[in-house]
Amino acid sequence: MAKSYYNVIETLVSIFAVDKGTIKILLKRKKREPYRNYWIIPGHVLSNEETLETSVKKTMENINPVNVPYIYETKSFSSLDRDPVERIIATNFNAIVVKELVNDYEMEWFDIYSLPKMAYDHEQIIESNIKELKSRILHNDDNILLKFFPHDFTLTELQSFFEFVLNKKIDRRNFRKKIFNDNIVSHTGEKIKTAGRPGELFVFNKGGYFNE
Repeated sequence: MAKSYYNVIETLVSIFAVDKGTIKILLKRKKREPYRNYWIIPGHVLSNEETLETSVKKTMENINPVNVPYIYETKSFSSLDRDPVERIIATNFNAIVVKELVNDYEMEWFDIYSLPKMAYDHEQIIESNIKELKSRILHNDDNILLKFFPHDFTLTELQSFFEFVLNKKIDRRNFRKKIFNDNIVSHTGEKIKTAGRPGELFVFNKGGYFNE
């Protein structure tokens, strides 16, 4: 078979987590040229003995999250100029994890609206992922809200999260009325101590979603 039919395939894993109401993505600093010291989405080049899924697993094992992540495939990127050295096709997976400290000094969490200088086409890939992720959040596809908030939360935290997703302010009274009328959350009966009035804690109901 002619060499022109051969392509390098890589898997990219865009890892997202919630931190104080904002969505953050875990990125890795590139050590070598091209794009030395730029930031990239963590990934792995597929070998002849690997499937896409095993390749993704290797990426996640290197990061070693404490919690079991929720991972799903989004889309592939095959522009001819993706890489200045060779022809590489990327298949992206999104992963939702509970944010934790990262021991690798080459990796860091970034606000999805404040990305650092990105290598290759990774900024465009992240933009595509964010658009898809927001749609999933607003429709609660596959109960993705439970993946972002596997434990209890306050309504203040939840409102900050949706304001971040929608990139706009939401009226507090209307927000709380809506989530109760639409049966999105349930009381846990527990409260968290704060400087002022103790905050009530809630959990998501399966299948509920926040529609503007």
